[in-house]
Amino acid sequence: MDPAAILTILVDGYNVIRNTPGMAAAEKLSLEAGREALCAQIVGRYRHTPHRVIVVFDGDGSAESVTALRGMARGRVVFTRRGETADSVIARLAARERRDGTQVVCVSDDLEVRTAVSALGGSAARVDDLTTHLNAPDRQTRKRYQHRAHVRAELEADANEDHAGRGSGRRRRPGRGKPGRG
Repeated sequence: MDPAAILTILVDGYNVIRNTPGMAAAEKLSLEAGREALCAQIVGRYRHTPHRVIVVFDGDGSAESVTALRGMARGRVVFTRRGETADSVIARLAARERRDGTQVVCVSDDLEVRTAVSALGGSAARVDDLTTHLNAPDRQTRKRYQHRAHVRAELEADANEDHAGRGSGRRRRPGRGKPGRG
């Protein structure tokens, strides 16, 4: 795969949670429930892709912590250290990735975060863009539905031809119709 096709996706964690109704509802139960809802959707969508996803949350520890995103080899969760915002960590990570030649997409509805990443040569996506992508069918499912739609269209075309043929005086041959009827 072309290395330029691999992305690092930086997710402004709490911003995404609070701008996505289902995740916001989970967050009302607890911050952890909101984080788990977001991370589960990200893993479900990106675990079979070559992309790296880094979800950044505001933290309150004495040091920044980085852990693996469970279920995704190229995923990370970052909690900022006390006094440092997720916004500044996202900008720092975007700068590092761009220096390394990696394409970067930042997901946030925060204009300052989006502007900072864009200024570094990255791309910015809105939360709605991410949720649309998270809820879209995977490639296999899309192919299956496209195949079914194609088969359905062929069956409808055949049915229309049969219907048109009856009106023109054309008769059906025995054995051509519903099974068990002649």
